[in-house]
Amino acid sequence: MQVLYVSGYSEDAVARQGVFSAHTPFLQKPFTPKDLAGKVREVLDG
Repeated sequence: MQVLYVSGYSEDAVARQGVFSAHTPFLQKPFTPKDLAGKVREVLDG
């Protein structure tokens, strides 16, 4: 199963807390529909 994490926190802040590695798919809020679609495509293409 592919997972995309979305948060209002920055990627650096989340990674520093050890929530996930730097290579985990992540999208920071706020984002546009185009950003979301692009990241979902990136995750699905693996």
